[in-house]
Amino acid sequence: MTTVTQPQTGIWQEPKFLILLSSAFFAAFGAKIYSLALPLLVYELTASSEWMGWMRAVEYLPNLLLALFIGVWVDRVNRKHWSQAMLIGQCLCLLIAYTAVEWLAEPLWALFPAAFMMMAFDYGYHNARLGMMKTALPQALQNTATARFSTMYSFLETVGPVLSGVLLLMAAIHQVFLLLIVLYLIAFVQLHRMPFTPAAPVTHPPVLTALKEGWQALSADKTMCLITVAVVVINTTGAVFHVQAIYFAKATLMMTNLEVSYLIAASGIGGILGGLVADKIRKRIGLGLLLILSIAFESVGFALPALLPSAPVLALSFFLISSIGLMSSICIWSYRQEAFSDTLLGRVAGITGSLFKLGMPFGLAASGYLVVTLGTESLFLLCGIIQFITALLLCLTRVRHTL
Repeated sequence: MTTVTQPQTGIWQEPKFLILLSSAFFAAFGAKIYSLALPLLVYELTASSEWMGWMRAVEYLPNLLLALFIGVWVDRVNRKHWSQAMLIGQCLCLLIAYTAVEWLAEPLWALFPAAFMMMAFDYGYHNARLGMMKTALPQALQNTATARFSTMYSFLETVGPVLSGVLLLMAAIHQVFLLLIVLYLIAFVQLHRMPFTPAAPVTHPPVLTALKEGWQALSADKTMCLITVAVVVINTTGAVFHVQAIYFAKATLMMTNLEVSYLIAASGIGGILGGLVADKIRKRIGLGLLLILSIAFESVGFALPALLPSAPVLALSFFLISSIGLMSSICIWSYRQEAFSDTLLGRVAGITGSLFKLGMPFGLAASGYLVVTLGTESLFLLCGIIQFITALLLCLTRVRHTL
């Protein structure tokens, strides 16, 4: 892979980047509030760690079942129009979820399929956004743009949950879904403003052939293959920790919805710091070593609330996990963005996106039962041990020397 030298000119002078960022701002704002509101809603409806785990598992099934094909479709369509369709689809899912909680005696029957489709549309939107960024920006700005998007997501992870926590005090949780519909519609309008010229039309091979080409491109890049295997593990441990940490905060530490939102805000503050320094640290030590160290230090965040169970320590854990974990995410996204051509990026992103989430539905579905069997603290320690072993094994591979 060719190392990208960061340019001296500002990314903020690129109009297309600014429009993409502003559209993603509102979509991400809605997503951050939704990611907090949904598990809290499920907890209020069921008071069950098992149901919370199952709901999160269902949310990640689209990545497992559909991401491969979404990547192929995105490479064949106008990515701007596709992104707008995904935003409208999310609005419909939110409307269904709101109506179910408002009117149905057993709203979970509607919440589960709505959550599945919500994440399917979310993945379709982000896959297309990556492709648009690849086309709209020079190669020299790709890593910087990725880091700035990551910082923006972390900023929203700070303010979004705090605002949603206040909203949850003012009204029933499901009423927040109406606000989210407004945010996604604003993102739709912003994206509509961006001039976008699709890549020159090409003759696309059949779907299975296109998937095969994507697999071949991924298989040829051994570094990306190793990173993908590691991400399967760390995504699972991270997802299990986060969903059961919310249950731990509510059921064990007896925290209110607003206090839980402060945990997510601490995560966002950490993410902002991580996003701001990731570029600089990568220049000094290289992408591979930064990725490995991030995975290793993130395991400490998993263990902290198990060793010292309290609200301040849990908040510190969220801060550490996000600040360090975001660096690993930037490394992963940047490598993929830089290593593959625009014609293959959608397919490779779809394939890796599916693989990245391979263990998450199973881990999340099992996490609630593991809490009942082992206890939350033991589950946190188990996640930390698995994460640390993953970092050690990755250190023995070629990834360590990736710049």
